[in-house]
Amino acid sequence: MTSLSRPALALLMIPLLSGMPASAHVAHSFSNIELPELGQSADLISDSATEQRLGQAFLRQLRATTPMWPDPLVRDYVEKLTYRLAVHSPLTDPKFTFVVVNDRSINAFAVPGGVLGINTGLILSAETEGEVAGVMAHEIGHLSQRHFARSQEANRYNQWLALGGLLASIAAASAGGSSGGDLGFAVGASAQALAIQNRLSYSRAFEQEADRIGMQTLTLAGYDPRDMPNFFLRLERSTRQLGYVPEFLLTHPLSTTRLSDLERRVGEQPQRQRINTPDFRLIQARLQVAYSSQINEVISAYEESMRSGNPPNYTRLGLSLAYLRQGETAKAKATLAPLLAEEPNRIDYLVTAMDIAFAERDFDAAVKLGQRGLAIHPESRTLIERISRPALALGKPEIFRMTLENALRQHPNDIQLWRIMSDTATADKDTMAAFRARAELFFLSNRLAAAEDQLNNALRLAANNYSLTAQLQRRLSEMRRLDAEFRR
Repeated sequence: MTSLSRPALALLMIPLLSGMPASAHVAHSFSNIELPELGQSADLISDSATEQRLGQAFLRQLRATTPMWPDPLVRDYVEKLTYRLAVHSPLTDPKFTFVVVNDRSINAFAVPGGVLGINTGLILSAETEGEVAGVMAHEIGHLSQRHFARSQEANRYNQWLALGGLLASIAAASAGGSSGGDLGFAVGASAQALAIQNRLSYSRAFEQEADRIGMQTLTLAGYDPRDMPNFFLRLERSTRQLGYVPEFLLTHPLSTTRLSDLERRVGEQPQRQRINTPDFRLIQARLQVAYSSQINEVISAYEESMRSGNPPNYTRLGLSLAYLRQGETAKAKATLAPLLAEEPNRIDYLVTAMDIAFAERDFDAAVKLGQRGLAIHPESRTLIERISRPALALGKPEIFRMTLENALRQHPNDIQLWRIMSDTATADKDTMAAFRARAELFFLSNRLAAAEDQLNNALRLAANNYSLTAQLQRRLSEMRRLDAEFRR
């Protein structure tokens, strides 16, 4: 099996992209980041099953180095939007895993095996839903044309470096860029880092192909195709005017040729009315409130907007969330009430009502809201996550455990569901299930040794149950095999 040399791996330790000023690059250490040693030879990644395993291996590394956005509601929005696009793409059987990175810099990425990631900063900075859709359609273009595997055909090793470099860049930007700076922009990287990133990025031809496929997908899904180049051009202008290099442009270089091609293609398309689903502005409002460092000013701005008459729903939701964050639950509930009365089954409103009830320690009310929501949306992972809090506080894990187990069968790589299962099994005094859930939790966050410890504990507990012992041993062997597959 071919593997990367240590010097090649050392190259990946250079901080390629960061939210820090360029002068801070030298001082920042990545010694705590365990980069993947992607040693699989190029001719073994041509099948989709191997790409799936590669994508999940990358995702385990990513979770270990980079903070994810904790609220599954945002991930669910991105998932819904992307699948709406995917049905109009060349993908015949789209299957994705979504991650939302807790980082205010602008970036998105696609990894073989259908892993799609987006930074919260990209959603915050978008002016229309079509801009977010344009970025995701571009990433779908990379996946549908299998640019990773095609790059391997040209150079067996370069894209292994690229995947490790992408992981390093995401971790770097998240470590340095989430706490400060202008919203939505990572501070520029050094010339050396930029040169390295340009070598690791997809070729210009692949970027143009992803643009072409993405714009076609965007148009067929009903969005204005102008949203894609408009977003890219706004990022490019910010680079010139403010001296910042948005991270998305570092990983997706916007050449003159690419810009010209985008403008030509847009000119060939009829202009459409822009789509902004209610979800887009509601999610934006949720993120704006969560990230605000001046919550009193946010409340004042929302209150002023409410006085203007007939405020949009996202303003009312934002004010309710801001009151809740300030601990003013009575105001939060009163502000939310008209929204809930108008659309009692909208998950965004139900979740907010549950959060208010939970903050007031009215756990019974929160559970009833969750049960009502799950009766309509039985597969909503967001509602499962939200109902687990009050149900566990009441000491009643049986309220949602069967629903949780069904969700885990559908989404066995969802780390948040396994975290909930760990808490649920512990509360239920189900020691075996707790060991198994913690093993999956550790494995999905790239902590194999800790996962092995949990499964060994489960094996000791199952000593006289031969069927269960065999099942646990198979899972332990599988974890070890998957962990070792893309290493030296």
